[in-house]
Amino acid sequence: MPNHRRWFVALAAAVLLIAGAVLLREARATATSRAGEEAGAGAQSATASDKSKGGSVWGANYFPNVPLVTHEGKTVRFFDDLIKDKVVAINFIYTTCPDACPMETARLLEVQQLLGEERMGKDVFFYSISIDPEHDTPEVLNKFVKDWQIGPGWTFLTGREEDIIQLRKKFGVYIEEIQGPDSRDHNLSLVIGNQSTGRWMKRSPFENAYVLAKQIGGELHNWKIASTVKRDYAKAPELRNDVSKGETLFRTRCEACHTIGGGDVVQLNARRIGPDLYKVTERRDRAWLERWLKAPDEMLAEKDPLAMALYARYNNVPMPNMQLNDVETQAILEHIEKESARVEKHVKMGHRRDPMAAIQAAAGAVVQQDHGGQQDHGDHHDHGDHAMHHD
Repeated sequence: MPNHRRWFVALAAAVLLIAGAVLLREARATATSRAGEEAGAGAQSATASDKSKGGSVWGANYFPNVPLVTHEGKTVRFFDDLIKDKVVAINFIYTTCPDACPMETARLLEVQQLLGEERMGKDVFFYSISIDPEHDTPEVLNKFVKDWQIGPGWTFLTGREEDIIQLRKKFGVYIEEIQGPDSRDHNLSLVIGNQSTGRWMKRSPFENAYVLAKQIGGELHNWKIASTVKRDYAKAPELRNDVSKGETLFRTRCEACHTIGGGDVVQLNARRIGPDLYKVTERRDRAWLERWLKAPDEMLAEKDPLAMALYARYNNVPMPNMQLNDVETQAILEHIEKESARVEKHVKMGHRRDPMAAIQAAAGAVVQQDHGGQQDHGDHHDHGDHAMHHD
């Protein structure tokens, strides 16, 4: 073969070799790019799956979609109508409960007020489900809602007992060992959760209302909703290490219903379920207060005049029996005395309004009368405002 032909063949082979290498490299790059895109898409799919995984695990296949009836008489389905894709707080109560249930309701009322009308029934929903459906008909529940002055966004429900037991078991608040034909003992845990993310938590009904409101209104929404309340760290209260047993008891058992030198004696629309307790130990017989704290249900059953007046004054909402012993009772009364003295000190310094003056102004006069041996301030028809109602 002539030399020039050999040279031409070699050159063509080299060109083909280089072109092949370029094409191979581009093919590999394309394959790598496609693999990356597919991997990225897979990762995004996995992320989306992870986000909805909790909601699907704790979804329609887990929660029974049983029918329930609201306090307004409307039939609803538990999963589809009440919790699907919602942030909720759920507890199980019964309206004739003499002790814990009223305290749970009072605490949730406080949380409801903190969350406000702009949240309740829109991105936060409360549900109280009766464990005594035979007694707690929609009519009974509706009266309960009115007596407690419960606002929108909080629904009370009844239904078939077997369905409600099934729900309690699913939420882990049914204790088999304490149940019986006539037993109304039940787990006191409040259940809060976000169904769409599958995040559920049990909380004590005695938890601080601000903590509960923060968890329900912020944490369960993944902090996506900014608070409208502006706070300054410079104005934060000092941390205390001298909280007494009485103050602890008052905060967990009494504060949801009562204030000491605050509430409606300072601002009428700030009234809680029961009256303000400023200087109540000076205005009420000590022995009567002690028994009222320890056995209010007995005093109501005996139709004690003052107990019945309080019951009527506060919308027939009974004082709960908190199962307090003598030491706890004295600790609460001592805290009320100590806090009343603190408030009085600030009044004398001109730092705040005198609660007693507000009480007297509301009553119209200060009259001391003897009602069955009990000294009272205020007129006969308003003496309920000056005794202890709820704790």
